[in-house]
Amino acid sequence: MGKRILFSPVGGTDPIKYCSDGSMLHICRHYQPDEVVLYLSKEMTEKHREDNRYVKCIELLGELLHHNFLVRVIENPEFVDVQKYDVYYEIFHDEIKKISEQMTAEDELLVNMASGTPAMKSALLIMATLAEYRFKAIQVSTPLKRMNSDYENRDAYDVEESWQLDEDNEEGSKNRCEEVRCMNLVKLLKIDMIKKHLSAYDYHAALELGTEIKEEISDKAYMLLQIADLRMKLNFKEISRLMNCEKFDIYPVKDAGKMRLFEYACVLRIKVLKEEYADFIRGITPIVVDLLEMILKLKMGIDIEQCCNISKGVKKWDRDKLAANELLELLDKAYETGGGIKSGPVYSHALKYIIDEKSDDAVLKEKVAEMIEVEQKVRNMAAHQIVSVTEQWFKENTGKTPKDIMQNIQYLIVQAGIGVKKEDWNTYDDMNSLIAKYLG
Repeated sequence: MGKRILFSPVGGTDPIKYCSDGSMLHICRHYQPDEVVLYLSKEMTEKHREDNRYVKCIELLGELLHHNFLVRVIENPEFVDVQKYDVYYEIFHDEIKKISEQMTAEDELLVNMASGTPAMKSALLIMATLAEYRFKAIQVSTPLKRMNSDYENRDAYDVEESWQLDEDNEEGSKNRCEEVRCMNLVKLLKIDMIKKHLSAYDYHAALELGTEIKEEISDKAYMLLQIADLRMKLNFKEISRLMNCEKFDIYPVKDAGKMRLFEYACVLRIKVLKEEYADFIRGITPIVVDLLEMILKLKMGIDIEQCCNISKGVKKWDRDKLAANELLELLDKAYETGGGIKSGPVYSHALKYIIDEKSDDAVLKEKVAEMIEVEQKVRNMAAHQIVSVTEQWFKENTGKTPKDIMQNIQYLIVQAGIGVKKEDWNTYDDMNSLIAKYLG
């Protein structure tokens, strides 16, 4: 079990005034910290040196409660500008930093928000709001629930007499401490920044910020930030591991094979939305090949895998198998200038030739031709040259915009038999809304 530490400025009502605990002593009474760090300004330092009133009252309380208080006093007799909260912010920040650096994860830091000058209280309130250091802010109400009247003579202070007259020593006296829930400004700012990163589909940046405030957000929110980052990387295996105990319905397409293609298409769509056109162009070849194979199988009954040898996931044409499936003559004619179809990898332009010959769907053939033209015209340029791929550059080289090509991919997704509704393409926005909900 960790230790409890109290950091407390000392004010005019400490340690005892009007026959009641001041805030510092009252927190000691009800929280019984193991260590008490007292901060004394010039005036309070003079009173402390006069009669040791602050430490003495804590010691008397320790005897009453059978609790050992370790008291450390920080004196600042040179500082007289007690109303400058910005100066106190720096002073308190340094002192609390020193305490925090010595604490373990099990330790607890309490901070007295009720003692001291208005500047001291303001400085501590700002610290509690910024929440740079982990502490529990304690407020203490006055015994009469209103402003104290200044009638007690503080110059002729008798520690023993004040202790004997302290009504908070009586059994059943009321606990006037209240734990203050300060608005954590840093947390709010970072949550707002996370939401902005989500809107920009920058999930890695959102996760990095979420990690910084992991202890301040819900477990579900943090898990979803991890899932979003992994989803953009198409790391479905790790997502399944994370969702082993907590299920989130984020995939519109449930079938594993079809889901993989749809999710890949969603990533390409985000590349277009983020104007990452070079990455978009480099990413279209794998999905176009897979989609054309699915279309050939679904609409024309042609299974490309039956025409190939497959090694380590790579499909390569086999002339004998092509002949057996009555496709060899067709492809030899298409590639007659090169001596016919070679036993190389399956590329999209070969699949286009098969679709042109076997399909009666003019719209399908037009869309496929547009995709292959884009691949041949600009993909190699973007992949092998240092070029600035803007929307204007894209249109000048293909006659199409990236959005046009993305719409073609969405069309081919439907033609390949992947059951996708129009609203399913908003899946990442729906996921963003879900994350925002759990972030609060």
